[in-house]
Amino acid sequence: MLESLQSIQQLKYGNKSVLKKEKWLNYLYVTEQKNINLEQVQSLSDIGEHPVLQYTERTLQVLNRLDISLEHKQILEDVLKWSEVAKCGSHDIRMEWEKQGYPLAIHNIASAHIYADEQIKMDFSDRDLFKEEVIYTLILTHGLVGQYIRGEVRFQQMLPLSKFVHLKMFSPSAFNELLYALNQCIIEAVSPDLWEQIEEQVTEVVQSVSYGEQVNEYPFKERLERLRYGSIHKGENFQLEIQQLLSDPGIEKRLSLFFHNTDMWYVESALSEFTLEEFFKIFLLLIRSSSSLTVRQITFEPLMKELHYDYKRKKSVNLYKKRIIEAYLADLSMENLLHHALPDNQHVCLQVLAYDSAQQLVGVSFQFSKAGEKLIEFCQEAEKHPLYERAIIMLYDFFGFRKDAYDRLQNEQTYLADMNNSQDFKRKIVDYAVGDTMLDIGPGGGFLLDLLSKRHPKANIIGIDIASNVVAELEKKKQREQRKWHVIQGDALDLQSYVGTKKVDTIIFSSILHEMFSYIPFEGKKFNTKVVEQALHSSFQALNPNGRIIIRDGIMTEPKETLRHLRFKNITDVAFFERYVQDFKGRNIQYEWINERTVSLPINDCMEFLYTFTWGEEAYPHEVQEQFGYFTPSEFKEAISQTLGETAVITVFEHYLQDGYEEHLLMKVEVTDVDGKSIGLPDSTCFIVIEKKG
Repeated sequence: MLESLQSIQQLKYGNKSVLKKEKWLNYLYVTEQKNINLEQVQSLSDIGEHPVLQYTERTLQVLNRLDISLEHKQILEDVLKWSEVAKCGSHDIRMEWEKQGYPLAIHNIASAHIYADEQIKMDFSDRDLFKEEVIYTLILTHGLVGQYIRGEVRFQQMLPLSKFVHLKMFSPSAFNELLYALNQCIIEAVSPDLWEQIEEQVTEVVQSVSYGEQVNEYPFKERLERLRYGSIHKGENFQLEIQQLLSDPGIEKRLSLFFHNTDMWYVESALSEFTLEEFFKIFLLLIRSSSSLTVRQITFEPLMKELHYDYKRKKSVNLYKKRIIEAYLADLSMENLLHHALPDNQHVCLQVLAYDSAQQLVGVSFQFSKAGEKLIEFCQEAEKHPLYERAIIMLYDFFGFRKDAYDRLQNEQTYLADMNNSQDFKRKIVDYAVGDTMLDIGPGGGFLLDLLSKRHPKANIIGIDIASNVVAELEKKKQREQRKWHVIQGDALDLQSYVGTKKVDTIIFSSILHEMFSYIPFEGKKFNTKVVEQALHSSFQALNPNGRIIIRDGIMTEPKETLRHLRFKNITDVAFFERYVQDFKGRNIQYEWINERTVSLPINDCMEFLYTFTWGEEAYPHEVQEQFGYFTPSEFKEAISQTLGETAVITVFEHYLQDGYEEHLLMKVEVTDVDGKSIGLPDSTCFIVIEKKG
């Protein structure tokens, strides 16, 4: 076993005397720092006390089992021991390093300086200057092969390695073995899967360095593509978007020159959640906000840390901060970023941190107003406790988070996933779809688009949604899964502007009309049934003769005045009901307490509450703003008749209780009639097919 691994083992067994002898281990152990790349981290709270030491140990374990020469193994052991020390160290030590001018934000360069400083302290007779030079240079260039492959650094940063072959200190083959082994240790310690994935690329780069092959730097677009690898893997249509964004030659000219001069760190970890356009805007802002003529090293580590936090013990992007940044970037046009003054923003601005007096090394983040920071912090804490739901709802509106009406922040991914659930009824929708052109209004996670495409492979399938975040996710899904359907951002109340008149054979409203009813201010107010009528009118105008409108949505029960008694089996759930009647936006809930656990209320008010009660606490701030049922069966038929006229024929009109409600609520509530007799829940959902006479 390597001596370094033995030292780590002694430390684990409680022998801290080893820290006096092994300075590198002291730096890695005696630290409050947790400077690690969050890309591979699943939960911030699960990061151990010494994550950098743990990573270093893994690199040494890989080295320990490699079949390479003893001389190379000894060199690499020292390289791996010292390569991460700049990420650690006690507070006082780090202050001293900063005074000496070590660039701690660029860990490999700073670690090389720290190693060199420790070697100088040794007796000259005990030093091997040749070996020290090799170790120093390998620390200095530590990790650059992988970062070059990712597009973060330029190939020229690895040129110091070539001197050992040029000066014949190593044969090309020997140096190739050394450099290959080092990169295997570095990368495999991060992830064995990652090593397997990029081993071939590493081999090519290492050979180029070792054998002195001429390597040109990546062209600007290829480097960008490498920097966007994670986003592309998630479905970003890079080739299409880059073509659109670079239609102005001024953008490419400015960015390509800047990229040609700079190396970057933590780019993907910090920026992969932003769109390519937002990515461009951040760099154009950086050029404007920094001494771009002198900048040579850029670290996005501050932004990486700023944007991430734990939500339910899982590392998540801080969507409060991200939405504020997105809104700021949306107000900045490319034209203004290139040529003109920029508008002020009261909430946020780009922050460029100069780490050296020459301003060659800068860190990048976003700075929020003091009030904004406090409100964001409050939101993060408030989302953990149901008492603060009303405050969160107001803050959503203050920050403009719900910019597309349906933005659900931390619940957004769950919401899109749930839009794909209840697959049986969506298959039923597909059974009734007809014609060559089909339109899904509010396609959510895209499950229905997939079903329609599979069942009707020759049809033109289109999804239309008002929410840009939903459209963006669907575009990624389409690219990632190579789907043939299309998606557009548009308004279902004015379909003619997007698809024309008499152009569509099937139009589907799957659990979307109640959201339009709840969120869209129509003629000055929300919860206006006229918005449903306008949606029907707009779709009917877009419909071909003999085409169909298919609706699956909430339904109310008749007669409306029927009363139900709702008994809570858990007394603590009474508080949930009392909060609900205060917060529900759809209408005033009429109720009367029978006793401390039982409330009497109209059947539709009872059912509307139970919808939200079923979803639970996390969805509460959003669900209290939605009304699922808005028409009774007779009211729905009347609205269709009055809005669409005699050419609209209802061929199917069904209503039923959606599966799962009663089972889910069985342990929580009991529903009875006014005489105390247990009774089933009323119908929750309708399924309607309307045909347009030819």
